[in-house]
Amino acid sequence: MKTSDFYKKTIILVLSNIITGTLNFIFSIILSRQIGAKGVGIYQLVMPLYNMFLFITGGGITVSISKIASEKKAKGKLNELYKTVKIVSLFELFWSIVITSLVIIFAKSFSNLILKDSTAYYSILAFTPALVIVSISSIYKGVYYGLQKVLEPAFIDIIEKIIRIIVMFPLVKVLKNISLELSCASAMLALSCGELSSLILFWACYKIYKTKNKSFDKPDSPLQLLYDTLKLSIPLAFNGIFSTIFSMLNSVLIPNRLQAAGFSYEDALSMFGKLSGMALNIVFYPTVILNSISIILIPSISEFLVLKNYSAVKRRIYKSIEIALILALSSFIILNNIPDKISILFYKEPSIAKLIKTLSYGLPLVYVEMISFSILNALGKQKQVMINSLMLSIIDLTIIYFFMSIPKINIYAYCINFIISAIVGLMINFIAINSSLNLNFEIKKDIIKHLLIFLTCLLVSKILNKIIVNPLIFILAIYSIYIALLEIIE
Repeated sequence: MKTSDFYKKTIILVLSNIITGTLNFIFSIILSRQIGAKGVGIYQLVMPLYNMFLFITGGGITVSISKIASEKKAKGKLNELYKTVKIVSLFELFWSIVITSLVIIFAKSFSNLILKDSTAYYSILAFTPALVIVSISSIYKGVYYGLQKVLEPAFIDIIEKIIRIIVMFPLVKVLKNISLELSCASAMLALSCGELSSLILFWACYKIYKTKNKSFDKPDSPLQLLYDTLKLSIPLAFNGIFSTIFSMLNSVLIPNRLQAAGFSYEDALSMFGKLSGMALNIVFYPTVILNSISIILIPSISEFLVLKNYSAVKRRIYKSIEIALILALSSFIILNNIPDKISILFYKEPSIAKLIKTLSYGLPLVYVEMISFSILNALGKQKQVMINSLMLSIIDLTIIYFFMSIPKINIYAYCINFIISAIVGLMINFIAINSSLNLNFEIKKDIIKHLLIFLTCLLVSKILNKIIVNPLIFILAIYSIYIALLEIIE
């Protein structure tokens, strides 16, 4: 790939992720305003279950097909790629229908016994079409990533998010007057509608590509092609299932422990909705940029490792950490200064301001921890990532179980865990990174530099907060000042 082509595709990915992240954020804002904190709580309660079944039906397929597509293109075996797509699509169609049927049959049991909330029943039924749809569309998405054609997936992802919002808004508005359960279910149904549009567009684009790029190489047997795909995807699926199980346990545990602290179930569910469906959306919104940068940095780290260019690997690691720090420190200043204005601006819910402010203290740790996981993945340390994730998940559950039931702490136990888990995550991740590359992290100058910028920006923010009334202008001002100070010092 030419350098100019690489940068062009990089910009497309960054812009796409920022737009889709913004659309997801808008979706959460509209949803929260229509169905309230309790409704968001039900929605967030169901999402981990949805994600778990997605991993069961098609986990790891996108990555696996992407690798296979890249290899087949390099070897000039596009016909074998087409045959792989066909056999895997048939397998996924059959497998996802089987799993979806079981989910429909046992939906009441899942809502009552696992989620422990009967109001989640209709939401579970509403997401079942998406299990089949996403399993198939993941194959086509993998093909395009493997062929390094990023424009189509970027465009389709944006369209999917727009359709989800367009379908969700009128459905929720009408059904919220009938029942909260149905309005929550309509949000899940909107998700299925968005994914259906994605599948149709991916299928059409794939057919056009296949027509323009005919190939007549002799492929392996269908069973061999299916085996080659599943061999790659099954380990990735198990890793995803494991992560979502812990996420689901968290979703069930938080309302449960809040009840133990003396809150009613309705209040506990509302508090959970405010945390997971509002406060955390705001706190993690800047990571849209961080995730976009990771997409660019991770392949470059992997490439330099193959070339044994370890000095370049160091530079990439330092740069990725610096980007995380810039985002984290500037975001901390914003969220710590005007949490009340931000909570009203986006969700019209002033009660989440304290949550946002408390969570902001963990941002510098959490953002760098996130990038450290990306670095480990780039170094090929997937097993270490799984072990570290398991350790952190156990810490999460332990802190939430013991601290959230204390009346004076309640939901803020999550904020305590937010910081402690990030500290442990940073330590074990950087030990693994350092042992892998034997890096000597000489970043004292960078720490001093960012500390100086941070303190200056923090001081300026206190003055600006008294002058600037509009929160959006304040946000832009802080990010601009931080970057400007960074440029001056460098």
